[in-house]
Amino acid sequence: NAADLVINVPNASSNANAFYRIDYSPPFGFPEPNTTIPASDIGKDIKFSRALPGTEYNFWLYYTNSTHREQLTWTVNITTAPDPPANLSVQLRSSKSAFITWRPPGSGRYSGFRIRVLGLTDLPFERSYSLEGNETLQLSAKELTPGGSYQVQAYSVYQGKESVAYTSRNFTTKPNTPGKFIVWFRNETTLLVLWQPPFPAGIYTHYRVSITPDDAIQSVLYVEREGEPPGPAQAAFKGLVPGREYNISVQTVSEDETSSVPTTARYLTVPERVLNVTFDEAYTTSSSFRVRWEPPRTYSEFDAYQVMLSTSRRIFNVPRAANGDSVYFDYPDILEPGRTYEVVVKTIADNVNSWPASGEVTLRPRPVRSLGGFLDDRSNALHISWEPAETGRQDSYRISYHEQTNASEVPAPFPVAAESQITTNLTEYTLDSLLAGRRYLIAVQALSKGVASNASDITRYTRPAAPLIQELRSIDQGLMLSWRSDVNSRQDRYEVHYQRNGTREERTMATNETSLTIHYLHPGSGYEVKVHAISHGVRSEPHSYFQAVFPKPPQNLTLQTVHTNLVVLHWQAPEGSDFSEYVVRYRTDASPWQRISGLHENEARIKDMHYGERYLVQVNTVSFGVESPHPLELNVTMPPQPVSNVVPLVDSRNLTLEWPRPDGHVDFYTLKWWPTDEEDRVEFKNVTQLEDLSSPSVRIPIEDLSPGRQYRFEVQASSNGIRSGTTHLSTRTMPLIQSDVFIANAGHEQGQDETITLSYTPTPADSTRFDIYRFSMGDPTIKDKEKLANDTERKLSFSGLTPGKLYNVTVWTVSGGVASLPVQRLYRLHPLPISDLKAIQVAAREITLHWTAPAGEYTDFELQYLSADEEAPQLLQNVTKNTEITLQGLRPYHNYTFTVVVRSGSIQGTDFADVSVSTLMRSSAPISASYQTLTAPPGKVDYFQPSDVQPGEVTFEWSLEPAEQHGPIDYFRITCQNADDAADVSSYEFPVNATQGKIDGLVPGNHYIFRIQAKSALGYGAEREHIQTMPILAPPVPEPSVTPLEVSRTSSTIEISFRQGYFSNAHGMVRSYTIIIAEDVGKNASGLEMPSWQDVQAYTVWLPYQAIEPYNPFLTSNGSRKSSLEAEHFTIGTANCDKHQAGYCNGPLRAGTTYRIKIRAFTDEDKFTDTVYSSPITTERSD
Repeated sequence: NAADLVINVPNASSNANAFYRIDYSPPFGFPEPNTTIPASDIGKDIKFSRALPGTEYNFWLYYTNSTHREQLTWTVNITTAPDPPANLSVQLRSSKSAFITWRPPGSGRYSGFRIRVLGLTDLPFERSYSLEGNETLQLSAKELTPGGSYQVQAYSVYQGKESVAYTSRNFTTKPNTPGKFIVWFRNETTLLVLWQPPFPAGIYTHYRVSITPDDAIQSVLYVEREGEPPGPAQAAFKGLVPGREYNISVQTVSEDETSSVPTTARYLTVPERVLNVTFDEAYTTSSSFRVRWEPPRTYSEFDAYQVMLSTSRRIFNVPRAANGDSVYFDYPDILEPGRTYEVVVKTIADNVNSWPASGEVTLRPRPVRSLGGFLDDRSNALHISWEPAETGRQDSYRISYHEQTNASEVPAPFPVAAESQITTNLTEYTLDSLLAGRRYLIAVQALSKGVASNASDITRYTRPAAPLIQELRSIDQGLMLSWRSDVNSRQDRYEVHYQRNGTREERTMATNETSLTIHYLHPGSGYEVKVHAISHGVRSEPHSYFQAVFPKPPQNLTLQTVHTNLVVLHWQAPEGSDFSEYVVRYRTDASPWQRISGLHENEARIKDMHYGERYLVQVNTVSFGVESPHPLELNVTMPPQPVSNVVPLVDSRNLTLEWPRPDGHVDFYTLKWWPTDEEDRVEFKNVTQLEDLSSPSVRIPIEDLSPGRQYRFEVQASSNGIRSGTTHLSTRTMPLIQSDVFIANAGHEQGQDETITLSYTPTPADSTRFDIYRFSMGDPTIKDKEKLANDTERKLSFSGLTPGKLYNVTVWTVSGGVASLPVQRLYRLHPLPISDLKAIQVAAREITLHWTAPAGEYTDFELQYLSADEEAPQLLQNVTKNTEITLQGLRPYHNYTFTVVVRSGSIQGTDFADVSVSTLMRSSAPISASYQTLTAPPGKVDYFQPSDVQPGEVTFEWSLEPAEQHGPIDYFRITCQNADDAADVSSYEFPVNATQGKIDGLVPGNHYIFRIQAKSALGYGAEREHIQTMPILAPPVPEPSVTPLEVSRTSSTIEISFRQGYFSNAHGMVRSYTIIIAEDVGKNASGLEMPSWQDVQAYTVWLPYQAIEPYNPFLTSNGSRKSSLEAEHFTIGTANCDKHQAGYCNGPLRAGTTYRIKIRAFTDEDKFTDTVYSSPITTERSD
């Protein structure tokens, strides 16, 4: 325990031949008394250590050199600081007071003590107590905040000087006890408790909540304090035992001290509820029931069960079963029949009930009264009715019915599965789905929510269904009938009744079968037959049918007359039989029957019978639509119809004879033919009719004939062995042509396109017979030409033709006026060229050409010229039918050569789609002319991009393709428009040979639209646009002389001033400023994220830090900027900063400390520039 001093010697000498001697009293310290120190080593300070604390020292300094010896040059009286007190302790008397004790320092003197109590959590609590002498070594600190943390600092005082060090102790007062405590939520395994904060709240950090027994997953919970002032808090304990009692306590906690008295409460968890609440149906009556349930399956603590009706307040307690079996309870009160009750069962632990388990039970209603019913004979429906019971409830009725096979059968107490059941809300009902011919037992029960009463029943019979006659057919002198009954109807036997038409006598036959034959009936008479079904003595409705017995057939059928298509029949009436009319039928083997009915005479005439057909004819008697099974028959054959209108289809070596198909039937055709010059060469051919009979004509080919020869033909038709008349015909075959034809247009080269010459090879005479050759141009205005078969000059010419026209050159051989198949050649003459090609209108991008059309025929005109692409010109073609064409899309100020060709037979105008265009099309000689387009305004600049972009200027590069110049260029103009300032528009002009240019005077950060145009004598060309956002950079670095200026200073603050003009706006508008303070300027201070005042408090020498968030003091309230000459005054160190405060804070400076300051300016959030540091500025000392 020693004190250290630093003694400053004023005006000390540094003579190398002199020295000092230091002496002091009391003689305790280092250097020791009377120590000699060379003058060159003493400097200005003498470090003195090991001094006694709390002691008054006297120092003497003697100087000795060559002229002076032991000269007293300096004396001083210094009192050393005392040592701090010892054994500092703190005892808590209550939540608002503390008792502080200490002992005097172990060495040195003291005259008193100073005790400081600082709030660590109770900010800004600070109290100081000064105590004189040594009589009082204790202190009671009062009016503390409950739960607050404090630090006690004890200083010794001697002659007004405090000890440099101090003795300290930290302590925390007890926090207040929490307020009202309730359970907010509970279930089987969870308790959620809620409590009020203490009042007054005091200081605390969290709550400690505990539960006993410690069954919870976490039996001790810590809940953070929330809100200011704090609000209610809560904690949940999970994993508890259902139905168990728990004690819960809550304490406030501040640091390590808990409240002295906890808030406690007692709560139970909800016990587990019962399972499977059911009702024994056997014990459910109209006035009582038995309820049964199972205890909880999981472990739960509870005392008993509670049973109650949801509509009643009466509760019945049922003891808990010891073995865990199911429990039942018979409800003792008398209840209303048919009513539905909700039964609630719970477990109970102390006064806490489980969640309810409930079930609904409906008591049986009372049975119905006065049940009766009657059967509707027509619809076979049973109408039943009844009355409800006098007391009780029912919501509907159930009707059960089934077939009663035994008359002594009684209904079951409840409906069985085999019964049919119907539910209704009415007291009457019609059963319309009963089966016919049955005995039914019908029961009615009252229902209440599906619970049925005892049944009331009756027995009723249904009528059987009428049989359905399936077959009733005639036989000789009798009828045979069969029937069937409905599958759902039952009957014991059948009755058949029949009565002859015109009489009243009815006969009856009984049978158990479903068929019956009635004999000995009168032939041809009609009978009405009825069939009844009988069940349980009840007869069904009859099913009746009228049927006649077969009549006898007519007699002696004869054929009186037969014409080409007419037959007359005769016969005699039958004996001993009734009949109503005669009927005649006839048909061929391939056709259906044709019928003639309504005949009452013994004669019939059949007309329009088909030629060549063989018919079967029947004659029969009819009685009530029933014919005799033995009709009379005979066969009739008709002659075929002769062939007519024969047309020959001639070829060279064969021909086909075609004629309309004759009416009727034909088995085959017979053909005979021979050459007229050789009548003994007769040939025959029989052709059966195998072709499609739906075709309207007959075609028969004749082959192996001689070309060009005359033949004679005969044709006959045959059917069923009968021949028709003969048809005669004479015709000649077609000659052959085996010549080849060549076409020449020899005058085309001399411009004579009106003549062509044909040459041909001869057709051999031994291959065909013919007389002449015939030549045609296919034009009715040009006469055909002929040459004899033996003419040796095989060449001829056609003149006076039309240029450009397509001719169909055709050649035949002709024999007796019959021509051969043609030999055809298509030939087109060349069209004539145009004349007078000239430009009638010339513009910059289009030219209109006109010419005179040629004589003759042509299809269109083809115009050709080369494109203006200098690197790879393309041949462009345009086709038109007009003598004028306008060409658009040309390049201005360019020479073009245009060529026009006349075309004839191009694809647009050809009439022969199957002939290739290259064969049919002819072109004329070409005609050309050259013209130059006019000048035009320049086109759009092809390339326009910036090559260098600075905050206030931009350099562009551009290029204009030669093809876009459209004539001589004068200059280029660039227009600059500020998108953020509509009034800021300017333009710049550059020489014609310029390819780049600079634009300055721009505003950094603004958006600009740059447009470039080329200018010629005709005006400006199209614009090329470029949008550029000017960059924002950090402000330019100020001159080294630009620093903040000191205005004033105190021990904890420094006031500075700076101006808006410190930083230039050349790289963007300066938007905000901040202050950088440094004690150690050697550390880096160029980062964007600077330390705050809070960050540098841990350092002995403060690093550079940022005092405030960036701001702009040079903006007025309306957003405009102040004068650049106006200065901003800012005081550093004025804020009271919390060490835990976020962000930048202008905290106080340290007294007697040297700082340097610089200004930082921002053009954007991450772009800034600093001034250099100011001159050193030292704060005032605090003492």
